[in-house]
Amino acid sequence: MNNLDTLVESVIQGRHRDAVALAEQLLSSGIDVYTIVEHGLSPALKALDVKCTSDEFNLLEIMLAGRAMLEVMNNVIAKHLDQDQPVKQLDTIILGSIKGDIHELGKHVVRILLSCAGYKVIDLGQDVEPKRFVEAAVEAKADYIFISGLISVIVPQVREVRAFLLQQNLTIPVVAGGAALQQMKAEDLNVDYVAKNAFDGLHYVQRMR
Repeated sequence: MNNLDTLVESVIQGRHRDAVALAEQLLSSGIDVYTIVEHGLSPALKALDVKCTSDEFNLLEIMLAGRAMLEVMNNVIAKHLDQDQPVKQLDTIILGSIKGDIHELGKHVVRILLSCAGYKVIDLGQDVEPKRFVEAAVEAKADYIFISGLISVIVPQVREVRAFLLQQNLTIPVVAGGAALQQMKAEDLNVDYVAKNAFDGLHYVQRMR
């Protein structure tokens, strides 16, 4: 088992100190941030997603694993990203888990990456009504709306966001992501872009500048 695999297991098992130490070791050995997130944290997140929606669900395990992942993001990844990112604030992004979905771990990872890249992120939290995304975007004069969804039953709610935007004659780009959404096409979700992972969402807004 290599260090990336060990990082995955450390996060899943909630060993936060080990996870932080391993991430630091990987960076010191020359492994880049993208690789650590994509091959060290993303597989752990997918494993947790499965546990959240199966008979294996254990709230304490999920909480400990979530703590481990966020400590790696906050104490290792975010600090490293800050070294090379502009101080100037870029666009404003509304972020939230759509109505019917209470999962937030993946959304937290997206928030940290976007914030470290210089974007102002307004996190609406979980179980957010489709209309609220648009209201918040108007209030903040936001440039993008990011919708997170882990479970497939929330797909109809995702589609509603565009309808509320049209009612306001707004053309704010809508980005969707999460386990339930990343396998679907943008036109099926009535959004502008479907992010395959946290970095993909970041790269999309960077390309749009």
